[in-house]
Amino acid sequence: MSVPTRACGLIGVVLFALGTPLAAQSVTVRAFVTPGTTIAVGSAFVLNVEVSGTQSMNRDVAPPDLGAFARFLGSNTQSSVQMVNGRTTVSVTVQHRYQALAEGVHTIPSMDIVAEGQSFTTDPIEVTISADAAQDVSSNGIGPDELFITAEASRTSVREGEPFVVEYRIWTKVDVTNFGMTAVPEPAGFWVEDVSPQGSPQVEERTRNGEQYATAVVRRVALVPTGPGERTIDPIGIEAAVRVQTGRDPFERVFGRPSLFGTTTVPVTVLSNPLTIDVIPLPPGRPDPFTGVVGSLRVTTDVDRDSVDANEAVTLTVRVTGDGHLRSITPPALGLPDDFEVFPPEVSETVGVAGDGLSGAKTFEYVVIPRAPGRREIPPVTLAYFDGAAGIYREAVSDPIPLTVAGTVPEGPAALTRGGVEQLRQDIRFIRLGSLELRRSGGSVFSGAGFWIFALLPLMGIAGAVALRRHWDLLEGDVAYARGKRAGRVARRRLADARRLADQDDRRAFYAEVSRALTGLISDRLNLAEAGLESASIERALERVGADETLRNDVIDCLAQCDRQRFAPPTGDPDETSRFLERVEGLMDDVDRAVR
Repeated sequence: MSVPTRACGLIGVVLFALGTPLAAQSVTVRAFVTPGTTIAVGSAFVLNVEVSGTQSMNRDVAPPDLGAFARFLGSNTQSSVQMVNGRTTVSVTVQHRYQALAEGVHTIPSMDIVAEGQSFTTDPIEVTISADAAQDVSSNGIGPDELFITAEASRTSVREGEPFVVEYRIWTKVDVTNFGMTAVPEPAGFWVEDVSPQGSPQVEERTRNGEQYATAVVRRVALVPTGPGERTIDPIGIEAAVRVQTGRDPFERVFGRPSLFGTTTVPVTVLSNPLTIDVIPLPPGRPDPFTGVVGSLRVTTDVDRDSVDANEAVTLTVRVTGDGHLRSITPPALGLPDDFEVFPPEVSETVGVAGDGLSGAKTFEYVVIPRAPGRREIPPVTLAYFDGAAGIYREAVSDPIPLTVAGTVPEGPAALTRGGVEQLRQDIRFIRLGSLELRRSGGSVFSGAGFWIFALLPLMGIAGAVALRRHWDLLEGDVAYARGKRAGRVARRRLADARRLADQDDRRAFYAEVSRALTGLISDRLNLAEAGLESASIERALERVGADETLRNDVIDCLAQCDRQRFAPPTGDPDETSRFLERVEGLMDDVDRAVR
């Protein structure tokens, strides 16, 4: 069987190329930007670092910090071998992908590269980021009118403390397989409530500027301004994977339908438009106390029973409903007489989007103990708010509640105390009570406890040394064991830091540190990754180790309260942080017992 002449010649060329050693080459380094140095706002660009004359570098090329004008997306490395005029050239290229964010002329700084034992420095690169460049077609062939994202606010002029909704929507004419957020800046001067749709985005067909698009809401947030003035909401960025055609399916015309033959997926980054919101200050004359709610409120009160005995508990429920930022409402003052004992309330709330703002309900459940009998009355609860529609301050007032307290008024010293047992004429006690005990002298040395303690002490020392050695080995080799051992110490240190922040009246930092302490304890005890640990994951992990539903709900409630207080206005009862810290400390003890 003979081999064709053309095939023999091709095999010979390949074998010659593979057998030819690479000629000695000088190493060169250069940095360049693709697709060019003029970049559209929101588009992606690649910073390439090419090292010719080698296939490896002594250390990784770290991406430079371009945070002033671009966001880092990711890196990859490519190697290549080229033969030109019989000379073989090898090179390695590190590619750093960024998304352009800020308009203007910017400079990419020089980078230090080490290859083949030599040090090199690249030249700085000047790039121009412009909104006008967005009219050009991107390097992968996707035009700005084929894929973009818009930000729309339900209102652009609001009162201080008045909620409004911002909706981010993606518009596309191309085949988007998936996407992810690349930039989600936190709006400065706003309290944020994420009300994005659950599950996969609902895609629909819409017409925009006479063009047909597939569109979906990718993010929806309710914002509450915390101060007056003109505020800017920075754009968010996304990176979408778009399937584009690179060839033609030979069967497409036969079967009359497109296929995936000859397609590839390319990344496309886009940026939404910024928004400017005019926040109008509230007029003077705020009533005291003022809830900060702009909208409408209704207050109702109720007790679980209208007749109790003295020193028995009754549950008082204060329910607040209406429109506005109800999360900012702190526990209201009850105005009860001094002979009523009141405990801190249990708080629950449900808030959602209603029209172009927020609405919902917030409930405070107080445990109240009347100490004196008689026909009593729980006074009305008053909450002040600003009626945005009418432009005036109003008060929501509940109805008074009659309460019958049965029993008799105690007389004497007991009337001065709320409870407990008082001991009279017991301030002098004997040092020793009972008969004397006689002990026998003498006896065997082996019958004494001291002998056996002294005899067993070496064995106890050896056992302790073995246990300590095993503990050290586990700390070095078992990550889960090491994290579990240090979990309590780390959590206590974080709580101590939180207590110091509370003393400094830094409430937002206090709640952030408490959240880190509780989340860190659970992640260390259960050997979970703390970064990105969400409430749902925590609840499932606690359920797996057998924690009861009450404990799981308390943990999720504490974490939710920490998230709310981090963005809430810095107001409220100064003793609230102390009570919350005591609650979290007790909750951590319960979590420890449940996990162990």
